[in-house]
Amino acid sequence: MYNELYKAWKSEITSEETQPLSEDFYQRAEAYLSGTEQENTPPDEHSAKGRLLLKEQEIMKRLLTELKEVRLRKLLAFAQNRQVVNDANLTQEEKKLAKDFESSLQVFNQRKPEPQPSASLAETVELSVVRFLQDIPEIVGTDLKIYGPFKKEDVGSLPNQNAAALVRQGAAKEIEVRRISDSDKNVQNAAINNK
Repeated sequence: MYNELYKAWKSEITSEETQPLSEDFYQRAEAYLSGTEQENTPPDEHSAKGRLLLKEQEIMKRLLTELKEVRLRKLLAFAQNRQVVNDANLTQEEKKLAKDFESSLQVFNQRKPEPQPSASLAETVELSVVRFLQDIPEIVGTDLKIYGPFKKEDVGSLPNQNAAALVRQGAAKEIEVRRISDSDKNVQNAAINNK
C-alpha cells in the first residue's frame, strides 16, 4: 500500500488533472494505516522494525493528507470553472464531494443579491438647527456626511445626535424651528397683500 500511495501522490502533484484512483483507495489506505498501528501497539521504538513502522506511518499519513488536499483543490477549481470532472478518476468520497460542490455553486449562482437600501432611505436622518457658541471644525455626522467648519454665532443644521452632543458640551444651542403650515402661509400672504 505504501508504494501505491506514493505513486498516487507523485502523479497527482505533477499533473493538473485529477489522476485515477480506485473508488476504495482512501478506505484501503486508512485500513492499512490502522493495521500497522495495531501491529505495532505499543510502538517498540527501540527495535529497528518498530522505528521503521513508525516512520512509515508518519510518511504515509503526510502523503495521504497532501494527496487529499491536492485533489480537493483540483475539484474546487473544476467546480468554480464549471468544468466536468471525470468520475472514473474519483474515489467514492470525492464523487460525493464533487456533486456537493456543483449543487452548492448552482444554488449560490442562482441566489439573487440582497437589495441595498435606497439612497432616499439612507438619507432619512433627522436634523436639528443649532446656533454655534464657539468655533467648531469639520465633523462627521452620524449619517457619515461632513458638516462645517462653523464659526461662533453661525447657524446650521446637523443630525440630531451630533447636535445633542454639541449642546451638552455647551458648544451650541438648539434653535426651535416651527414648521409653516398651509394656514400660516395664507395668513402670511394676506399680510403681504395688505401692505
